[in-house]
Amino acid sequence: MTFDLLVRNANLPDGRSGVDIAVAQGRIVAIEPRIEAEAGRVVDAEGHLVAPPFVDVHFHMDATLSLGRPRLNESGTLLEGIALWGELKPLLTADAAVERALRYCDLAVAQGLLAIRSHVDVCDDRLLAVDALLDVKRRVAPYLDLQLVAFPQDGYYRSPGAVANLERALDRGVEVVGGIPHFERTMADGAASVRALCEVAARRGLRVDMHCDETDDPLSRHIETLAAETLRLGLGGRVAGSHLTSMHSMDNYYVSKLMPLMAETGVSAIANPLINISIKGRHDAYPKRRGMTRIPELRA
Repeated sequence: MTFDLLVRNANLPDGRSGVDIAVAQGRIVAIEPRIEAEAGRVVDAEGHLVAPPFVDVHFHMDATLSLGRPRLNESGTLLEGIALWGELKPLLTADAAVERALRYCDLAVAQGLLAIRSHVDVCDDRLLAVDALLDVKRRVAPYLDLQLVAFPQDGYYRSPGAVANLERALDRGVEVVGGIPHFERTMADGAASVRALCEVAARRGLRVDMHCDETDDPLSRHIETLAAETLRLGLGGRVAGSHLTSMHSMDNYYVSKLMPLMAETGVSAIANPLINISIKGRHDAYPKRRGMTRIPELRA
């Protein structure tokens, strides 16, 4: 048999070493020691690690490579970060957004990152960032899987026009419904936004990835509503809650009720450790909370 590509003497993430990997028609067809075959191209891995591509499940490509624009986040808090993005949005141009995103995609691919889910803000009536990232998505499609989430950064109900803009973004080709219930004006508005956004996803047959409870407040419990709506609308396996940092402050009794509900409804949890250990606990004196959701418990 002749293969298109044969990688020899590779080490694998599962601990196997000195194995060969055969590829035909763009697919891996054999992984075993000392494959006896010819190939159009043979690569000696020389004992280096060969792994599947990395996946970034939570990113904001519309804001990438914009550190210091228009100024730095002096407090290090999420709220100032959101305010800074609000100051930058009116200054955005389509060409600049595309250029920064393409530059980041090159950096990502160079590090073995071949799939990215990026949230894109829909609270700008121009939908400039949406159009820019849809353009980037088309350009990088041959080598990078870019999935976009319609994200009402300033609040689905809090931001004028966000309800209509989110639908417009989905009409243009954005494929995941996002939200930020903890940033609505009240807890009640936040819960209502979760219900409404899940209904949008159910009506359109789309996935949901919602910024949920990215706060130190243990009473921010929108993940509970997200799980309940997932069950009500039959969205199991299509819904993710991102951040979930309020869970680090919740009492153990409530969490013991919450996590089985998430498991029952099939809601996935997306932790964002690098950013959340930096921006959470900023209002604490001592002890300072680390700002991480309960990863070991969620994995159990």
